[in-house]
Amino acid sequence: MTSPRERVIEGYLLDQCRAHGFLCLKFVSPARGGVPDRIVVGPRGTVFVEVKRPGSRLRKLQQLTHAKLRRYGAEVHIVDDNPSVDAFIAHLLESPSDQRITAP
Repeated sequence: MTSPRERVIEGYLLDQCRAHGFLCLKFVSPARGGVPDRIVVGPRGTVFVEVKRPGSRLRKLQQLTHAKLRRYGAEVHIVDDNPSVDAFIAHLLESPSDQRITAP
């Protein structure tokens, strides 16, 4: 169940995606729990987004599912307030040459 505050953040994410020409799909998987809330498709590719209430943590199943997605090469982001949505959008707007590769 989505909390009222989480819905507000998710609405802001949807508005920002639309404003920048990204497709923002609700992701529901009845057979598998813990999947991220949204799939965002833009010029740089497809990424997953988990929307949380401010300060809230991922459930264990969400942690496991996100880790599995990342192991398969997927990009998974977590947003929990408007500034984190803004940072996510800025990330999507970066050109690949803007990204810095750092050693582990």
